[in-house]
Amino acid sequence: MNLTLLSPTLALNALKYVGADAQGQKIMGKKLELLCFEIKGLSYVASGILKQEALSVGAEYATPKEQILYQGQKLGLLFGSKSALLILCAKLKKQDFGLKEVAHKLSLHLNARSNSRRMHTPGTLLQNALDDSLQQIMAIINITPDSFYHKSRKNSRQAIERIYNLLQKGIKYIDIGAASSRPGSDLIESDVEISRLQEVCSEIKTQNLENKAFFSIDTYNPQTAEFALKHGFKIINDVSGFKNKLMSKINAHYNAIAILMHSKGTPKDMQDFTQYENIFEEIGMFFAQKIEEILQAGGKEIILDIGFGFAKTLQQNLALTAHLKHFKYFNYPLLFGASRKSSLGEITKKEPQERLSATLALHLLAIQNGANILRVHDEDEHIDMLHVYHTLQRNHLDTQGLI
Repeated sequence: MNLTLLSPTLALNALKYVGADAQGQKIMGKKLELLCFEIKGLSYVASGILKQEALSVGAEYATPKEQILYQGQKLGLLFGSKSALLILCAKLKKQDFGLKEVAHKLSLHLNARSNSRRMHTPGTLLQNALDDSLQQIMAIINITPDSFYHKSRKNSRQAIERIYNLLQKGIKYIDIGAASSRPGSDLIESDVEISRLQEVCSEIKTQNLENKAFFSIDTYNPQTAEFALKHGFKIINDVSGFKNKLMSKINAHYNAIAILMHSKGTPKDMQDFTQYENIFEEIGMFFAQKIEEILQAGGKEIILDIGFGFAKTLQQNLALTAHLKHFKYFNYPLLFGASRKSSLGEITKKEPQERLSATLALHLLAIQNGANILRVHDEDEHIDMLHVYHTLQRNHLDTQGLI
């Protein structure tokens, strides 16, 4: 008789390996997935009820020991299997003292759907993993003289060469910008952006390159966005979070995909706006409001971006990365981009050109925590990293190393 501890992250694969039927996998899978929620501001009475109800379904609610005397911080950690928490949700809906609201918010997270974007049916195991890797990469092209990472700066000819190189590799998303959004940079007018984009946009349009990849325009100017969309672009990546109402109308008119990124202020002054009462709540409220505006204008497809490095401190950036799954309850794909950014420099004490390994480490964590697309400077290294990750995820290995 042999007994081997298996990795919890591959528990669902283990269910498939042992041959459990499909319905059994669905039921037992909810018991394998352990979830943890932080709850703040719940009254002492509600906290006591929640603790008892959690225990009754096989979950746990941990609180400061002072709460037994109705004292101390109003804080708790609710954790349990997804199956147990779904039962708990149903019970809390019948309770008062604010527990109905807890049940509502909890159910949003428990019922969040998988939302990875797929564009074709993959084939073999290894090809499947490679296809997934290519679909999760958004490659960066900066037609600017002042982007923070000097190797990413391209003129029109170099940008066109890079486009063809990316298409040859099979990259599915290509993000092109003509205005730097690095911290401290000034806003520029759309006519400057358009002049920088002219040659590249013409190449994309005349050569029908939009049929080979999704081109994204990285801009905060609606006029620039419209110019790009007329030339075959399909995505608006607005670092201002669709602050200008015209952007939502243009997005809807061209049936584009909206990348909704959280930020505050402008690139020039955004680091003056890093104070949050609760950063997860504030970003969630921002997303909810902007999603409604985009949909009301007629937009249909949305991708969310927490805005790593935009109006956020190092600790805030790391917290958002570690708990990225929090935002899955919106049921939209998540884009994540920390490529060579200054937060990685704060950790490693290295300049942008030396931050590749740190980028790969953080981006892998983001993928594990729910990111669907990574915005990157270095596509080759990310393809390798994601290829290994997806191959491991798809292999139903037993302890003898057999598939």
